[in-house]
Amino acid sequence: MPTVAATHLVIDLPTLFAVTVFLSATGGLLLLFSWLYDRGTTALALWGVGYLLGALGAALLGSPAFLPNSWSAAGASALLCAAYGMMWNGARSFEGRRVHVLLSMLGAVVWLVALQFQSLYESLPARVALVSATLACYALLSARELWYARDPELLSRWPTLALVTLHAGFLLGRIPFAGAIAMSIAGGGSHGVIVSVMAFEALFATFCLPFLRVAMSKERAELAQRKAALTDPLTGIANRRAFFDLGEPLLSRVAADRRPAALLLFDLDRFKEVNDTAGHQVGDRVLKGFSDLVAAAVRPGDLFGRLGGEEFACLMINASMSEALQTAERLRRDFALMYFTGLTHAPTVSVGVAMVTEVSRTLPALLATADRALYRAKGDGRNRVAPAPLVLIDTSGTDAVRRAGDITKQIGVAAPAPG
Repeated sequence: MPTVAATHLVIDLPTLFAVTVFLSATGGLLLLFSWLYDRGTTALALWGVGYLLGALGAALLGSPAFLPNSWSAAGASALLCAAYGMMWNGARSFEGRRVHVLLSMLGAVVWLVALQFQSLYESLPARVALVSATLACYALLSARELWYARDPELLSRWPTLALVTLHAGFLLGRIPFAGAIAMSIAGGGSHGVIVSVMAFEALFATFCLPFLRVAMSKERAELAQRKAALTDPLTGIANRRAFFDLGEPLLSRVAADRRPAALLLFDLDRFKEVNDTAGHQVGDRVLKGFSDLVAAAVRPGDLFGRLGGEEFACLMINASMSEALQTAERLRRDFALMYFTGLTHAPTVSVGVAMVTEVSRTLPALLATADRALYRAKGDGRNRVAPAPLVLIDTSGTDAVRRAGDITKQIGVAAPAPG
């Protein structure tokens, strides 16, 4: 019978460190180049510096003059601890949190202080375990920053989080095998399967993470651009485009589920006079004040936006005409009580209210119906709420259309006196 020689997964030590240095330096330069392109993302610079520190540390560990018990090895491990600390600060910066430079250096300081103890200095397995634990702590802290994200909608965040967490697990996994790793380092030459797998995982993380972090930064910039295109810059609420983009599918779902919905159309009274007499800065404060008032009053699931100028709209889901009129009246009354420096009289708003019906099932049709009610509110003296008449379709087999009476009288909501 022919015999098959057993094969083992081996890795050459100088080659391992050469590849590590190359990947770390390339990743650091990639991140720094990306930061030069996007100076507003400081995290890219911190990550880039961290990778370059890691490359320098790996270069020292792989240098021909390397000795396991030399101070060059101690300095190399300190650089690796500082590198991981810097990358943790990069994660904090990316999430808009405070950067702690001193804490990022704490791991390196603890490592250098620990070397003053003779028992640790002379025990290579203990040093391997301490460095691995320090790097794992920083990696887990980075994963924590990614988990508590300010914008979890970034798709590239999740593979980054998974890889950072996996890498932290491998770093912690080095601790039980610190003795085997120490023997491999001290003996040089080739290594066993466990050490080789851990080395390849480190190379994989070093290769992938810079690209994932650049992807996160790019994705966030694109997300910010999309949000800016759909947000009114003065008030911070949805602009006209966003109101239609979000309102049309929302109305379609409402109609499919046969749920009630109402549209409140607001127009600030005599707003041109505010700008002409008090100035545009005061006018902007009035617009912002009204926007904040309504935004704080709308319910989750409702849609509020600025259609342009002094005109706003609010789409209320699962609201009857009575509820919509009461909400509109409360907002009209509260706005009339607001005080703005520079104005000699309180600003007021007129509101037109329309319900979703078989006739007004689309957003443009609903807006047209609410606009007619708003026109009536303006014509009746401003500073009031006007409902649009309900149009009921007769489904008994005829095409007759019956208009309901005055909705204000039906539900008992009285129109306010002119301001």
